[in-house]
This record gives sequence, C-alpha cells and structure tokens, in this order.
Amino acid sequence: MASTNGGTTSAGFGRVPPPKVALPKKGVLLGVAWSGAQGAGNQIMAAKVDLSATRAKLSQVWRPFTDAPGRRDVLRRLPEWISETSRWAEGKLVVGFDFPFSLCETHLRQLNLLRQALRGPAALGKAVEERFLPQGVDFSEAAEVFRDQLGKERIRLADCYRATPNSPTSQKLYRNTFFGLVALSRLGDEVNFVPWDPPVPGQPSAVEVCPVHVARVLTGACAYADDPRDGVNRSSLRAVLLRTLRTTSKLEFDMETAASIVEDERADGLRAVLAAVGAGAAAAAGFEGVPANVPRSEGWIYSVREEPWRDA
Repeated sequence: MASTNGGTTSAGFGRVPPPKVALPKKGVLLGVAWSGAQGAGNQIMAAKVDLSATRAKLSQVWRPFTDAPGRRDVLRRLPEWISETSRWAEGKLVVGFDFPFSLCETHLRQLNLLRQALRGPAALGKAVEERFLPQGVDFSEAAEVFRDQLGKERIRLADCYRATPNSPTSQKLYRNTFFGLVALSRLGDEVNFVPWDPPVPGQPSAVEVCPVHVARVLTGACAYADDPRDGVNRSSLRAVLLRTLRTTSKLEFDMETAASIVEDERADGLRAVLAAVGAGAAAAAGFEGVPANVPRSEGWIYSVREEPWRDA
C-alpha cells in the first residue's frame, strides 16, 4: 500500500472534511411535514428551531393540529398558528413546507391559471379552491377531480434540479399539493412567499423545501423512512442523519427528542427537522441561487447548498 513520508495511506486520498451548513443567527425556523390525507391534522408534523448567535436549538417536534384534525379545521387554524409563531420570533420567522407551491407551466396553462401562479402560491391556491372546491364538496373528491383534469404527470424545472422523488401531481403527492395550495391561500398577504415575494423584515417568509434533497446532499441517503415493501428498518440511518445535522449545522437537541425522531417509522419528525434546516440554510444565504431559466410561475425548491463538502 502506498504511503507518503511513512504517514497517510491512499485510503484517505481525495476525501474532504464533513460539510458545513450555515443557519441564521436570530429568529425561529419552522419545518412542516405536510399531509393532504383525510384527518390531515393527525399526520402533519412540525419542527421548531430557536436561533441565537451561539446556537440553533431544536426546541419542539410535534403535531400542532391534533386537537382538530379535519382538513377544514387545519385551514382555519393555520394562519393563527403562523401568526402566533411569528410574534414569538419577533417577526424573524422562516417556514419550510414540504409540498409543491405550484405546478409545471404546462399544467398551469392547461388549467388557465398561469396568471394566478405568476402572482404567487396564495393567488394560485385561491383559484384552485374556487374551481375545484365549491361549497359542500369534499376535499378528497375535489383532489381527484383536480388530478384527473391535469392528466399526465409533468414535473417542474425545480423538480429536475432537485431530483425530487415525486412530481406535484403524482399518485403519492397530488393530495398534498392540492390541500397545500388551498392552505397557502389562507395566509394571504401576511406571509412572503419566496421567491415570488422578497423577504420583508418583520414579516414571516415561507418557502418550499424538499427534505429528501437535504438528506441526500448531506449524507447521500435516498430514503430514511421504514418501508413495509422492503422490510428495512432505517432507524440507524435516521440516527446518522440527526448526528450529521448536529455536526454540520450545530443543531442542538435533547436525547428524548432524538429518540422520538429515530423511533418514528414514518420519519415524519425527521422530515420536519430537515425541512427546517433546508429553509434555514436558504435564509442564511439570502434566498439567492434560483436558476435564471426557472419560470417564475413554477417557483423554486429551497435547500442546503449543493455539494457543500466540496470546499469544506
């Protein structure tokens, strides 16, 4: 085996130190692992990270809507929840939702909703609700009509850039997309939807994130939830991801919180934490880096910087 000066062997050649992820020094990060299923409030998970100049503390991982889990109840409570958290953060709040904020431009033109999408997710969500969710119509029924009218699955340019596992209207994601857009319409002018709106001091900012992308960039992991189809227990991988977040972003958490995240077979808690870190990394970078060829109507998926280990 080759060596240099009797020291380092070729086993370490070309390797770099672990990546570093910068987070803001003030405020609060909120990561939301979304659901559009019936009883969504029993599945939506949130992670709250309190920021200071010296640390980032994972203070809470919980399901904020279990008291009233119906989808209409979630719609009613979401604005109040965001507003209350923003007050706690003294206006320095960044929220990362893990569902699509828009559709591909082809689908937007097909639905004649391109103009609304150019204005942002709130306007698009309002138009989607008016068309597919009139008074008395069930969410599940409306989501099915929504997907049927769109027909063939199509991905956005942002989905290609981030290599997302599912398109906005895929069988696995279309309910989340539909319910998520309707939910964003409830936030209206109280929230800045980046990149449609520039961040404004004193007001919360909301971005689309992809937890799977954050995990892949930092550890190379492609999956972290247990899957009954392959019978693989991925609790050890969830533990590795938490340790990686601690070393790369200096995220602090107590052992009880870590244990609940590792033991969660669905990995909803980890999704929320990854969403918070992805949103925080984007905020620390000033929400810059949206490729010039990405259509405004389609939006962007914010995350940690690609391959942050290259110049670590």
